Amino acid sequence: MTAMVVVYGAGGHGKVVAEILLACRQTLAGFIDDDIGRTASTVLALPVFGAFEWLSAHPGAQVGLGIGENHAREQAALRVQESGSMLLTLVHPSAVVARSARIDRGAVIMAAAVLNADCVIGEGAIVNTGAIVEHDVQVGGYAHLSPGSTIGGAAQIGAYAHIGIGATVLPRKHVGNNCMIGAGAVVVDDIADGQTAYGVPAKVRVRL
Repeated sequence: MTAMVVVYGAGGHGKVVAEILLACRQTLAGFIDDDIGRTASTVLALPVFGAFEWLSAHPGAQVGLGIGENHAREQAALRVQESGSMLLTLVHPSAVVARSARIDRGAVIMAAAVLNADCVIGEGAIVNTGAIVEHDVQVGGYAHLSPGSTIGGAAQIGAYAHIGIGATVLPRKHVGNNCMIGAGAVVVDDIADGQTAYGVPAKVRVRL
């Protein structure tokens, strides 16, 4: 019997993840979501189920992570694993992935993304639409590289970091854990853990 496939998260990000599954010719049963207000609604003409109840009833299911916020995505991944279901690793057919690239469990690689030689994409990370990850880059678990971002060769992106739309991290630079890099920023210096930086060049700012 074929395992049922769902997307965890019925918001906008979940829609994009669902489209990856459909592009990969998967049969999608629907969405699951922790927001009970979404239960029994439809998204992309597919049903939305309550996450806890559905996972409890389908321990062999396959689940794509459709949550954009990094820490919430990790919590969803833990629930999936505790239920006995399987986290899917998803790669859009239009993505360009080097043979030597490593993609860990639960990561999502979206349309037109590029992963070059010997890069590592950590567990549950997102490489969003059109993002470029150059050679030897390391992306930490549950990080998010937003659409159009570029990570230069041998740069390091920490766990839970968020790289904004169109931002650039220059080669060999290090962005720490839980950092936020603003849209369009250019990171020319290392950014310590937990910092917010934006601008050209990117400067650390006080997070309000």
